[in-house]
This record gives sequence, structure tokens and C-alpha cells, in this order.
Amino acid sequence: MTVLINDIINAANAISHSDGERVYGFLKEKGYEDFTLSFEGINRVSTSFLNAVIGRMILEKTYSDKIIDQKTTPTIILNKIKSVKENAIHFPIYNRIVNDVQC
Repeated sequence: MTVLINDIINAANAISHSDGERVYGFLKEKGYEDFTLSFEGINRVSTSFLNAVIGRMILEKTYSDKIIDQKTTPTIILNKIKSVKENAIHFPIYNRIVNDVQC
């Protein structure tokens, strides 16, 4: 089953962190593997939104590429998802670097 992001957030722009948290809550409630998410109809997406969904799932080890509908999600959004994934995967390294600089 494919679920449209804009059906969850009732908007064409997935910008706010709170909208991302709403999508994350939906995913967690429904179970992560019962459906795919589509960004079809979404005009803009922010990294703040994606961090609240994708980044959090990666840190919790519940993310799978299968959850994103690759066919209906625009390429520009897929590229932004890829960037967020890379940042989340490398978060422990980035966090350590930032902490070292602050000392």
C-alpha cells in the first residue's frame, strides 16, 4: 500500500520539523514495513522535515529504503533523502568532531 505524505500532513510542502514528527508518528503507529511512502504531490521538502522522519528512523535502526516509493517520489527529493541518510549514518562521527572542537 502506498501512502502519500501530503495526505498525512495536509500540505504540498513538507518543511517543518513538526510535520516530520507527524509522519514519523504515523509510521511508528502503522508499522514500518506495511506500506511505502510517496512524496508525489510534494513541491518542497526540507532537511528539517526529513531529519524528523528518515534521520530518526536511521538512528533508531528502523529505516529501510523500501519504505520510500522510488517511482513516484521526485528525483530532487530522493537526492535530499540520500543526503539526510548519509548525515544520519555518520552522525556519531560528526557529533564527536563537534564535541572535540567545543573543548
